[in-house]
Amino acid sequence: MGRSISTDTPQPDGRFEHKNSRSTITIKHRGPQMIQRVDADGLKVEYPVAYTVGAGKAGFSYLIQIGQYLFQSPASYYSQAHAWDVTPGYEPEPVLDFTHPIAEGCIFCHAATARAATGTENRFSEPLRAISCERCHGSAEAHLKQPVRGSIVNPAKLSIAARDSVCEQCHLEGAVRVLNPGKRWTDFEAGRTTESVFVTYVLHTDRSEGVKAVSQSEQLALSRCSRESGGRLWCGSCHDPHGDSVTIRSVCMGCHADVFSAAKHKPADECVSCHMPRLQPNNIAHTAITDHFIALPGPRKPLTPATGELTAWREPSKELVNRDLGLALFETAAGDKKNDEIVRSYQLLKSLPLEQRVDPDVMAALGSMLFAQNQKEFAQKLYAGAETERPQNARFAYCLGVVYAAEGNTAQAVAQFRRSIAIDPSDPEPYRKLAALYRAAGQPGQAKAVQREYLDFMPQNLFFRHLVEQHP
Repeated sequence: MGRSISTDTPQPDGRFEHKNSRSTITIKHRGPQMIQRVDADGLKVEYPVAYTVGAGKAGFSYLIQIGQYLFQSPASYYSQAHAWDVTPGYEPEPVLDFTHPIAEGCIFCHAATARAATGTENRFSEPLRAISCERCHGSAEAHLKQPVRGSIVNPAKLSIAARDSVCEQCHLEGAVRVLNPGKRWTDFEAGRTTESVFVTYVLHTDRSEGVKAVSQSEQLALSRCSRESGGRLWCGSCHDPHGDSVTIRSVCMGCHADVFSAAKHKPADECVSCHMPRLQPNNIAHTAITDHFIALPGPRKPLTPATGELTAWREPSKELVNRDLGLALFETAAGDKKNDEIVRSYQLLKSLPLEQRVDPDVMAALGSMLFAQNQKEFAQKLYAGAETERPQNARFAYCLGVVYAAEGNTAQAVAQFRRSIAIDPSDPEPYRKLAALYRAAGQPGQAKAVQREYLDFMPQNLFFRHLVEQHP
């Protein structure tokens, strides 16, 4: 974990093609500095790498920095395959560029103190540092004042839920995570349950659909070994975060000591290769992960009914159950256009008590659903309410501008897009919408000026350079 993020770039030079965007990506070093370049349609963009993300067991991803804003590179190194290829999430891009913002929730599991500036996704005023002892042992302040046993958190001595939360904060990705009201990812501290800050929702699907790369906690909890151990088998049973001293075979023999003497099993020196084989995750290429289902060899049987339903890994406090589930359903259903789940999300959120319906995240979700149903007046009121509650949120300002534009209120739409840009100049969407408004009003010069404004922030952006340089 101490190697979760760094400024070192010892990985080799390389090159690969991205067919969807007809781009060539080149990686090379200038002295100790790694430079990554994309060539496409006669234009090129290149940046020095600011941070290397990952300890290298699966591979490394990279961040570039513009001012205080962080973006993920489209090039990743897959160390198991010793190969360069496109970064997960960038595969379908028609224009490959360094444009994916790194949000606080993205970097939470890789950096010790990653807090984005208020209202923005990806502006960090402090340098990112690797995960430290505090991630598993809590604040060091009390221990430094009185450095004795018991003055820091020992995960093994916590309740089962709090103990497992220490690992699950980063090793239980689930289908979606929802922050509780007023919380930030960095509010989680060892000794608490994750549900005190955020709730992870999982989908019960058929194992034939594959597993996600970051699902070890989910797999282990579903295994027969874990379920029958009564909570005694946990991540720390086999993994020593301070070294590699634990022998997994000895852990297995704790319950299965008679398996060889009773002639139930042929002699074996280890258990992992048969019962925890390597699997290809369905969301990261060139990578294999260890199967934590601890299953018998042979055809895989479903461990839970494949209902496809979104359920909380552990429920939040009773008063937040409907709020968090409604937001989780909205987030997962909106992209996939699952109408039944969108309807269920709307019903849950609109039925919340009044004090929860004025939660800005709830108002924004309801506004988005009503806007999709062409209920523009109600959507405008909800987004205005969300912006009032959280006035420095660039996304709320942008969404309110979209609603005003759809209503034909150009002046208010322009004002909101300008407000969004002022709060967060790194997001290209308000620039695009603003330029479209000017074009629709017969002001192509103003539209072009807006496009150049974005290039003032990100001068190498391929999409806007193509608009400005090749279509003057």
